[in-house]
Amino acid sequence: MPSLRRAAVALLLGATACTASSANPQRSASPAPTPTPTQTATAAPTTTGTPLVLQKLGTFASPVWVGAVPGDPAHLWLAERVGRIVEITATGVTTGVVLDLTKLVSNGNEQGLLSMAFDPKFATNRHFYVDYTDADGNTKIIRYTLVNHAPHDPVQVLEEDQPYPNHNGGLILFDRTGKLLVGLGDGGSAGDPGNRAQSLGSDLGKILRIDPTTGRGLTDNPYPVNNRVWALGLRNPWRFSFDTNGDLYLGDVGQNKVEEIDVVTPKLQRGANYGWSVYEGAQLFKKDELLTLGGPLIKPAITYPHSSGGCSVTGGLVYRGRALPDLRGTYVYGDYCDGRLMGTRRTAHGLTPPVPLGVRVGGLQAFGVDRAGELLVISADTLYRLTP
Repeated sequence: MPSLRRAAVALLLGATACTASSANPQRSASPAPTPTPTQTATAAPTTTGTPLVLQKLGTFASPVWVGAVPGDPAHLWLAERVGRIVEITATGVTTGVVLDLTKLVSNGNEQGLLSMAFDPKFATNRHFYVDYTDADGNTKIIRYTLVNHAPHDPVQVLEEDQPYPNHNGGLILFDRTGKLLVGLGDGGSAGDPGNRAQSLGSDLGKILRIDPTTGRGLTDNPYPVNNRVWALGLRNPWRFSFDTNGDLYLGDVGQNKVEEIDVVTPKLQRGANYGWSVYEGAQLFKKDELLTLGGPLIKPAITYPHSSGGCSVTGGLVYRGRALPDLRGTYVYGDYCDGRLMGTRRTAHGLTPPVPLGVRVGGLQAFGVDRAGELLVISADTLYRLTP
C-alpha cells in the first residue's frame, strides 16, 4: 500500500454536543477527544477498467475558481488570482474578460481575487459576487450586476480587516436557503496569535452566513452576540463544498503538522466548532486556549501528516457526473504540495480509507464542475477536465 494511503487516516465524523446553549456561548477548557468507533470500510473508490486522464483545457494567470454560468450552456467563468474573471468555452477557449480588478487587488502569496459566486437567482437578477483582498490586504465581498455582458453597479456587501497577509480563506458559496457563506481564515501569521478563531468578538477563523443583499447577520444564526457567525474554530478554510444531500465537505489548512477534511451533516452545521486553535486536526495544539461552546464540536473525518508529503489541503467535491461511473459518489480532494488526487466515499460508518486516483496536479489550487457535472481541476496555471 502506498505510504500516503497508509498515512491518510480516515476518521469517523464525530460531534460532541456542547452543554451550553447557542444563545449563551461560553468558554471551556479543551475536552478530551471522543474515542472514534471502529470503521467498517466498504469498497474504496477505484478506477478499474479505464484510467483517469487530465485533459488540459487552457493556461491562465493563477486560476483559483471555475464554474458553469447559470442559463448559459456554452460557457464557464474562471477567476484568476491576479484579479480577472474570464469567460471560456467548455473546451477552455477564452472568449472575453468579464471583470478586471487587477488595479484593486493585493498580490501577496495568499491574496488577490480568491473566488466568486453566482446568485441563486442569477438567471433573473444577474447578480454575482466576488471575494478579494484589496490594496490594503483586507477582505472585500462585492456584488455586481451583469448588464449586456458587462458588470455594473458594484455594491460592497462585506469588508473584513485582515491583520496579516495570509490565512484569508477566500471561498464564498450560497447555501440551500439562499444565504451567502463566507469562509475566513484566522487572520494569519502563525498559530492564531490573536486567538481569533475561538472568539465570537472576531469574524476571523469562521464561516459567516449573511444576507447577500445587506451583508448583515441573520436572526436564525446560532450566536446572537455575533449573528454573522455560522461556524467557528477554523484556521484557513480555503475550499469547501456541499454534496447533493446537504453534507458539507471542508478542507481546513493545517499549521505545520496535520491537514484535515471535515464532513458535516446538515443538522450539525449550525454553530459547528472545528476546534482550531485548540486542536490542529485531532491533535492538541494550544493546551491553554479555550473552546467556545454553543454548538457541536466537529472531529476531523480525515487527517494526514505533513510527513507524508503534503503541506496544504485543497478541499474538493463529491463527483456526481456521468462520464466516470466508477467515481460517482466519491469525494475527490488533494494537496497543494503532494498533488495527488485522492478519493474517499461516505458510508454509514464513516469514510472509506482515502486512495490515490492515479493522477497528479502540481500546485493543486481548486476543483470545480462544468454544466454536465464533470470534474474540473485547477493547478497553479492550468485548467483540466478529469476524463476516462
